[in-house]
Amino acid sequence: MAMNKNFLALASAIIWAAAGNAASPVHDGVIEYAPAPGQFVNIMPEWEEGDDANAMANKAHAATSEGGISLGAYGGYVVVGFDHTVVNVAGERDLYIEGNMHSGGSEPGVVMVAYDINGNGLPDENEWFEIRGSEYDNSILDYECTYYRPENDDDDIRWTDNQGGEGYVRRNAAHQQPYWPQWLTDSKTLVFRGTRLPDNGIDQSGNGTYFVLSPFDYGYADNVPNIDGGSWNEGAKIDIDWAVDAKGNEVKMPGVDFVKIYTGVNQYNGWIGENSTEVCRVADAHVTREGSSPVLDETVAIDQSVLDAFLAKYGGSAAVPGIDGGNGNLRVYLDRATGCVNFDAPAAGVAQVFNQSGIMLYSGTFSPGKNTIELCSYPAGIYLVRIDEKTTKILKL
Repeated sequence: MAMNKNFLALASAIIWAAAGNAASPVHDGVIEYAPAPGQFVNIMPEWEEGDDANAMANKAHAATSEGGISLGAYGGYVVVGFDHTVVNVAGERDLYIEGNMHSGGSEPGVVMVAYDINGNGLPDENEWFEIRGSEYDNSILDYECTYYRPENDDDDIRWTDNQGGEGYVRRNAAHQQPYWPQWLTDSKTLVFRGTRLPDNGIDQSGNGTYFVLSPFDYGYADNVPNIDGGSWNEGAKIDIDWAVDAKGNEVKMPGVDFVKIYTGVNQYNGWIGENSTEVCRVADAHVTREGSSPVLDETVAIDQSVLDAFLAKYGGSAAVPGIDGGNGNLRVYLDRATGCVNFDAPAAGVAQVFNQSGIMLYSGTFSPGKNTIELCSYPAGIYLVRIDEKTTKILKL
């Protein structure tokens, strides 16, 4: 995401597990956890007094391996990252996403994927591509839903959308905690945008007592059971080749570094309540052993020709997130092997480094050509690197 103003404190955290000698097939970080209101919000994972967005991202990371997290009603999302690039292998499904779907209880989540084009360790806004699932052509694209915080936590939560619709996330007797994310109580509204999938809940009783939530054919999270015949369910896997751009055009990606999942159905199902996608582990599907302790197949490698073609199309100066336009081919990136920020400047200027609190840690001049700023002595975290008023976020592990 391009940034041309002062750095705003992030409402999310990046929580990375300590890496061992080998890469892990399972996601190793929750970058952002932002649920919409819902009956399992504040308990999956549990919110406790004093928890902020950072703490809840940390808890969400832990909960994905302990029973799952709820994304709440339409639009609520989680973003996870890997310690390696999940390779797009031709003819194979590349990602495995666990939910808690049971028979008649499909709550499909839309899947977004991103390759770290600019190498800053973060999923920037125009690095995201949507997985085109089976219901893409039957969905509402560019959908927007706004939730309004009630005066009282015991009240239902009203929503409106950009299609003229409105309704409520209704409370029920089984879950008495606040349904509004309690670390976001300063927000009077929550707005979510994306693709709205078709309704999938049918009241088979005719009187609101028996709803069946049917699964879609393919391409969604929490859509089918995790296991089929003792193995990972093929229907719970995602083919990166299903990725499309904002206009629905196919995108050939070399692989993905980040996955975003959000609740895709906006439907109230009587006593069952709102559709709310649940997420457990997100894993690289290219493994030599499945199950609770999968082992990554490290012989799988990125197709260099696919990578070159992808970067040629999406990796130019105009497409580099975090860099505002107007500065030629300036590209700022972190070399993780050396801990240095590198950039190739067309002209002399001033470089500065700030921490998340906006405190300047470094300032110096640079010359035209290749330049380096040493960050290896800095602790792990997010930094803002400003090159002649052009600012990019950098994640140092």
